[in-house]
Amino acid sequence: MKYPITVTADGYALRRPRIATSLAISDMWRFVVRHWGLLAALTITFIVHAPTLRYFFAGDDFVVLGSIRYLGGKQYLIDTLRMHDIVPNWRPLTAVVYTAEWKMFGLNATGWRSVNLGVHLSTLVVMYTLVSRVTKRQAIGAVAAIIFGVSGAHFDTVTYITALPHVLATFFILASLLAVIVYAQDGERNAGAYALSFGLFVLAFLTNEGSFVYAPVIVAAYALFSQRWRSAPLRLVLHALPFVVLAAGWLTYYEAFPNPQLKFDGYYWGSHVFTNYGVYLSFIAFPSHQIPLTPDVTRWIIAGAMLALSAAVLVRGSNIARIAVGGMLLAILPYAPVSIWTASRYTYTAVAFFAPVAAMASYAVYEQVRGAHRLLRVPATVLGLAFVATVAGLYGWQTFAQDSQAGRNTARWQQLVDELRANYSAVPPGTTIYIVDGPWTNPMEQYTWVPSVARALYGDAAAFDLPRNSYVQDPPNTEHALFLEWTPAGLRPVAAQQVVTPEHSAKAP
Repeated sequence: MKYPITVTADGYALRRPRIATSLAISDMWRFVVRHWGLLAALTITFIVHAPTLRYFFAGDDFVVLGSIRYLGGKQYLIDTLRMHDIVPNWRPLTAVVYTAEWKMFGLNATGWRSVNLGVHLSTLVVMYTLVSRVTKRQAIGAVAAIIFGVSGAHFDTVTYITALPHVLATFFILASLLAVIVYAQDGERNAGAYALSFGLFVLAFLTNEGSFVYAPVIVAAYALFSQRWRSAPLRLVLHALPFVVLAAGWLTYYEAFPNPQLKFDGYYWGSHVFTNYGVYLSFIAFPSHQIPLTPDVTRWIIAGAMLALSAAVLVRGSNIARIAVGGMLLAILPYAPVSIWTASRYTYTAVAFFAPVAAMASYAVYEQVRGAHRLLRVPATVLGLAFVATVAGLYGWQTFAQDSQAGRNTARWQQLVDELRANYSAVPPGTTIYIVDGPWTNPMEQYTWVPSVARALYGDAAAFDLPRNSYVQDPPNTEHALFLEWTPAGLRPVAAQQVVTPEHSAKAP
């Protein structure tokens, strides 16, 4: 026989699943060997942030939860789109995600936090792909991913419910950047990649309106990585036009129509902008303890060093490094005008651009040492891995410590929800619940947070927590009102007359 049969059809049928399994295992092993750095970054990042999944909602999370429960999903989306909601921004796509999460998870905070963490981990994959593709070094992509993944600069952000706009927009921006670079590097043959880049940019804008500032970054990426426009400059104009129109259009609207929804008290351009840049630039590189309101001498020095590094990279760095530095500086711009507070979540996207620069700089030093002598190759590799492990460990420890503190602070909101539920499974529409001498009397909390807790639980309801004397000096309307008094055992119902009348207040201990 010319082609002797060595196995029967039945025998081959039995062997085929084994062959398929063997090939799948082989492919999986090759993937692990090639991308072990990414897998390590994802694993370490998950381990660092996983403890936050058991935390409850923070106080301002209830502004969103209460609005959806009170208004209903449809009206909440309409109000967000028309800028009639009570949150000082315009983020319609984020509102869509919030509404979907409410339907899926309700008041189960773990579900909400898992979505944030999933997006964060997905961003690591995009960053790794982007940096590895451009630098041709998977090690640089892995180091960038782990720096961004565990950075203490965005503690209490990765799974913080209402930090989702920052987390989700960063994913879209990096994905947009990757798509436009792929388009440019492939000779602009795939118009779909360019369309995808602009579409992702639009999604980032709809997720967080401050993302319009990244239009120059994406246009610069096209200009630096494409060759075709150099012989036809009009191509650069045409490719930049959609991004410029969206960014310029939003900026024009913002400046032409003063809207308290967008320009809230404490948001303006002044000398504090430079102070905030000092805070955020220093915190990106040195995320130690809580983010300060103003920088001390040490932080000014670090911020100065960051600016010097940025200037050096812009002058002599690689194209991707220049893009990253520009992105880092622009990422702070929408939040620098806030004069009344600083927040770690405002550095989230900035760290996403800082991480590749730090990774490339570290790798350049490693290559210099490794190439100095053949006997230094192994020691340089060992020291390089030890350095990355040390930085990741310090960042991860700082993130874990700060997240733990933020998580402990959510316990008081869990307690408020539990106490209200224990006293009232439901309340009539239009009810106001007055709490006497409870631990939620912070003025900021009374403005929207505590009232929103009652809305999240009951719909058409509100709650306030005030000292006993406040009810005597300015008695509230007791119609459609319920009163709860704080005791060592928690909240217990009390008659309105025991709260609002002077004689009962005088007898109170």
